[in-house]
Amino acid sequence: MFRPKSDAVQIGYDSFKVVAKNGTNFTEDGIVRFELTRNMGMLDLANSYLECEIELQHPTNNAAQNAAMGMYCLEPDIGGQSLISELNIRSSGRQIEQLRHYADYAKIHYNATKTEGVMNKRTRLEGCANSFLPRDNPFYTKNQPINPVAASTLANGLTIASNNYYKPVRRKIALPLLGGVFSSPRAMPVMAVPLEIEFILQKHLRALRFSSRGDNFFNVSAADLAGGEGAGVARQQLFLDQRSEFGNIGGGAAASLVPSSAVAITEGEEPLNSLYNCWFRPGQVVRIFAAAGRITAQADFVAGSGIVRTIGSVKVMDENAGANAGRICITFTAEITDGGAVASTGITVNQATITGAPLAGQGQYGYQIFNPRLVVQKVVPPPQVMQQMAGAISKGGLNLDIMSWTAVDNAIPAGQTNSTNIIPIDLSRVKSILSVPTSQVNTDFAFCANAIQGQYLNATSYQYQIDNKLIPDRVVNLQVESFPNVVPVPVDETKKPYRIGSFISGFHRYEIEKALRSANIDITNTQFLTNNPANYNGIANNFTAREPGTWLVGRSMGAGVGSSKNLVGKSCMLYLNYNANSNVGKLLKNFLVHVRSIQVGMDGVSVFY
Repeated sequence: MFRPKSDAVQIGYDSFKVVAKNGTNFTEDGIVRFELTRNMGMLDLANSYLECEIELQHPTNNAAQNAAMGMYCLEPDIGGQSLISELNIRSSGRQIEQLRHYADYAKIHYNATKTEGVMNKRTRLEGCANSFLPRDNPFYTKNQPINPVAASTLANGLTIASNNYYKPVRRKIALPLLGGVFSSPRAMPVMAVPLEIEFILQKHLRALRFSSRGDNFFNVSAADLAGGEGAGVARQQLFLDQRSEFGNIGGGAAASLVPSSAVAITEGEEPLNSLYNCWFRPGQVVRIFAAAGRITAQADFVAGSGIVRTIGSVKVMDENAGANAGRICITFTAEITDGGAVASTGITVNQATITGAPLAGQGQYGYQIFNPRLVVQKVVPPPQVMQQMAGAISKGGLNLDIMSWTAVDNAIPAGQTNSTNIIPIDLSRVKSILSVPTSQVNTDFAFCANAIQGQYLNATSYQYQIDNKLIPDRVVNLQVESFPNVVPVPVDETKKPYRIGSFISGFHRYEIEKALRSANIDITNTQFLTNNPANYNGIANNFTAREPGTWLVGRSMGAGVGSSKNLVGKSCMLYLNYNANSNVGKLLKNFLVHVRSIQVGMDGVSVFY
């Protein structure tokens, strides 16, 4: 009897799918458009998402070229988000948002909010992966685990005839969208603000990566050929000597745990099988390189590159194979050596050319998107609420605030160590500035993410100057320290816990955490702020983004929750300094996170920055 009467408004919910207006099949540089029309009412866009099917095959490749292709994946830390280059949102021809460098911003957002639970969800729904290994690749089936063999022949193991090797599959993903309209907690009155959503798709080689060992190097070493091999299969096979790269619990040289041909594989233990974790399959074209020996005497051997062969079968050797016990054996359809007495050494098996391009007969790397649909959540408010909203629109009093970003680019020439970057902002409510330096070398290659991933590139310090005032009040040191290894590990260990090889300053972490929180990114870690070294045990001059992650500098513009800074007519510069050995051209992508207002009146939609 004393319970107060509830004044809560009863709101109904519905969900429907909006199909793309301009087709059902898209690929690189394509434009996917959706229209959210007036008759859709009120939409909860923060809980809406993009649904589509992904297949990692180039649309112009034929069946033979696809069969010769190896395994590759999307950028593992952002998955399907890497396929979006730009997102444009318009209303009745007026630009609401233009989100350039969408994948770069997704790199920041996804790495800053990464936790084990969140990553588990992303691997199931968004095409992300915990590593480059085949067992984590959602876009391919796996090689069937089969019992090892005592002796290699042309017909045993995984073969074309047995049809038990990995194949690409068309995988459905669901992508939550970043940006102001799709992150606003308030419902969008589409009956007053009809929207056109436009996605510009990424280039093939900026979204795809080789599926391989943990550090994304696309080659693997093989045991030396002693020479004097007899005619037949002995001249057509190689034994991969780095067992641990394929999930075997052993080192590179030691046989350790060797599977037995007398013991059947136990159900549930398939992920421990080397073939299950192998990125080679029958029919695949590979490049074989040798530093010396009879392989280099092959008629088609190219200096510095090697020979190209087609795989006939793949298998694992059992405990009776002597020094090759536990190793993966690859048998080719043609000879790789003439059996001369000179040993072949320094052998590697590679998935691509030395520049990362497809091999002869492989066609092109690519992806396709099928049946994109925008899954929209609809809000059905009571009639009195709709009436009040109509009255506000008629008086021009309906305002919606969204958190968006504007991307501004600066070029830093190679060899310039002290850069002064002028950032034209002219925005009235700036929350944060996130500056992401990317390398301009090898931007369209499948072995790295240079085009969309921020990198350290041997930076030394940075400081912003805003309205003629240096902030923070002292230079932020970006130099790192390297400590010796505590416990030595085998040379072929793929994921060393200290692989970062560096310990960045706490001041940089502190500034980045403030900047990300002001940008409305719920940061959970700063472990992604690495310098991405090539040598896991030290700090090398590496300008190739092989591992997932990102790197950035930034500054918060808000003094507290809900605050921002008016930078209209005020200067903004970033002083970003590098070591003398950072001789690579850089593109600095500045994301200016700010609040913009959408005002709806009888004369249409207005946007205030």
